[in-house]
Amino acid sequence: MTQVALAGRVRPGDRVVSEGRYVEVLRVRRAQGRKPARGENLHLVGADEVVKVNSLDGIRILARRT
Repeated sequence: MTQVALAGRVRPGDRVVSEGRYVEVLRVRRAQGRKPARGENLHLVGADEVVKVNSLDGIRILARRT
């Protein structure tokens, strides 16, 4: 079951829904370059994909496995 959370709260081990499929987040990086008016740009790094989001955007996740 998925839930919606702020992208800034995503941690390594969480799985996010990107373009209809799950991406397991290995690392969360702050983006370099131009800063947005609100929040900050993040790169959620998976094994073969990088999801680019703003930290204040809602994103659909599966909580990390324990």
